[in-house]
Parts: sequence; structure tokens; C-alpha cells
Amino acid sequence: MKLVVTSFMTLDGIVEAPGFDEHRTGRNAWALRVQGAEDQVFNKEHVLSADALLLGRRTWQIWAAFWPTASTSGADAELASWMNEIPKYVVSKTLKRADWSNSTILSGDIPAEVRKLKAKAGGDMLVYGSPDLVDELLRHDLIDEYRILLFPVILGSGKRLFRDRIDTHHLRLAGTRTFDSGVVLLTYVPDPEVPTSPFVEQYAWTHEQVRSLQAAEDFDRTLATVLFADIVDSTGRVHTMGDRAWRKLLDTYHLAVRDVIERWQGQNVEFTGDGVMAVFDAPTRALRCAFELGQAAGDFGVEIRVGLHTGEIERRETGVGGIAVHIAARLLSQAEANQVIVTKTVRDLSTGIDLAFEPRGFASLRGVPGEWELFEARTSER
Repeated sequence: MKLVVTSFMTLDGIVEAPGFDEHRTGRNAWALRVQGAEDQVFNKEHVLSADALLLGRRTWQIWAAFWPTASTSGADAELASWMNEIPKYVVSKTLKRADWSNSTILSGDIPAEVRKLKAKAGGDMLVYGSPDLVDELLRHDLIDEYRILLFPVILGSGKRLFRDRIDTHHLRLAGTRTFDSGVVLLTYVPDPEVPTSPFVEQYAWTHEQVRSLQAAEDFDRTLATVLFADIVDSTGRVHTMGDRAWRKLLDTYHLAVRDVIERWQGQNVEFTGDGVMAVFDAPTRALRCAFELGQAAGDFGVEIRVGLHTGEIERRETGVGGIAVHIAARLLSQAEANQVIVTKTVRDLSTGIDLAFEPRGFASLRGVPGEWELFEARTSER
């Protein structure tokens, strides 16, 4: 079978709650408000021509709550009947039962399970929504085609199909279709080759141009310590608690995080899901903040990991950037639960008789040149 990711997407990349399922800020049903009769014919034929559905737990639960009784609520009876009959595979490590007809739980080695399904004879196996599942499929190169229905809507908040800071993937446009509603269907297939063209060389920057830009931007460059922190095994916690309870916990946790960062004079707080980024004018303040964030997380029954690096950052109107930000972000992959991992620069610039730094050796950081000497930071108060 061919694995096809199908998604209703806003212009700002959001896929959450295109129907009347719950949106964290109430901005649901944005697709239904735009969709016309022509779109509905396509969507119906699209599903009727498929041989199976592959869904994440959350999407499966939303559909399992709607489709079994959809034909009695005014929905298309033929479509509702097929949605209940088609084989459905739900990826979840927490679901104990899947009562919706023809549903099978996949809870083992997901890439291996999906490869087995793809090896079966048949047509399309459709993935709807399910951004966490799409992320897993993308990392293992299991997606054969993308069919993105782009809606003329800027929603402003919600879950996006593709996560921040994933690896680069190149696609080739295989087809387009425009509907009277303004919705555009974009069909892409993975392209194993990195594209290139004469314009890469034609518009390559000269050393003089680079130096000119650097000189113009120098007033925005400052030395700072960048902190990244995220919750360990947040996906497992969502599965255990459920989306609503998890969002409530996360909102309260974010308020506590803001208070801690402000207390240690951090700036440019940015939340990305369960992660946070902040910058400090001194590494010692950033370290103190990291230790207190760990304590605050424990109050919420969660564990965090933290990465810190000191270097030049670029201050922008919309936040901060620069290589120091990338280095700090990559340190998270080197940290385990309740660990604060720092670079040698942070160790050398930090002061405090209660601070200790345990060597972690040298490591390669994805997308960052060279080997980096890392340490686990501790304090006698922890």
C-alpha cells in the first residue's frame, strides 16, 4: 500500500481542529467554514478510494466519537458507512481497547509495523492530521506522498503538521488543484536528491557582502547565555493524562516557568509545545534559573532536561537567533531527565562555590561544526 499524508492546513501551517473537535483557544471548524460543495465531493471520493486509515491516538479518538453515529446527524450516509467499515490502524502505547469497528491498535515498533502494512497489496493508506505520527513517519522515510489542502485562513495558534527543528526534507511537486472555495490541493512526493540550480552560484554571497551585512548587524549582536529546557517523555504523559488534562497542566507550568525566568532576569521567553527558550546576560544566572526550573517541574510531577551555552546571539524584533541558539538547542539531545548540560564556555564563565561541573566528554551536535566539550552542571543545593 502507498502511505499518503492528507492534511487540512491553514496558511500558517496549523492542522489542529479543522472540524468541531476541541481547539485549545476555541478556534475550531476553520476548514468547515470555508469548504464548499466541490471540496466535499473531492474529500468524499478521496476517502472512498482508500483501502486503510493510519491515525494517531488523538485523531482516532475524535473520529471514533463522531463517525459511528454520523449518518444520523446529517452527515453523508455513504461516507459515514465507509468510514466505519474501512480498516483503521491507530498508533498508541496507552489505548487498551479500540471499539470502533475494524480498528487495530499498533503499539510496538511503529516503523516496523507500518512497513508491514505498506508491504500489503492494496491502494492508499491515508494518514489524516496526527502531527506526532507524521513526525515519526517522516523520520523513518515512510511517507510516499503528501496531499495538503491549503485553506485561505491564518489561524494564529494551534498545532502544526511539521515540528520545529526537524531535519530538512526535500519534496517534488506532483500536482495542484484549485477549488472554487479558494482551497488549493498541493500534492508532493519525497525527492531523495538535494535540489540545485544555477541560481545557487549566481546568488551566492561574496566575502565582501557577508562582511557588509555583519557590520550592519553588529549592533544587534550581544554575548548571552541561551537556555533551552523541555519536559522528558511529554508524549507519554499526554497519552496517560489525555490532551485536555495535559494542556491544563502545561498552561499552569508555563506560568511558573515565566516567573522563574523573570526572577533570574531572563529575557525572550519562547514556548514551543513543552519546550522553553530564554536568554540571560550572565551564565551563572542562567544556571541558577535552570536548577530552579527543575525544582518547579518536580512540583508539577514532571521532569525536565536543560541545555546551556554562552556565545554571540543576534537580537531580532521577533526574538533571538544565531549559532549560540542552535548549539544550546542541540544540547538537549545530550541531556537526560533532571540533567543540566552545558558547554565548556559556560563552565569557564560561571562563578559560585556551590557549583560543580562533571565532565561528559566531547560530542558532535547535529548541524553544528566540530566537537564540543560538555559538562553536567550541579549545585550542592540540589
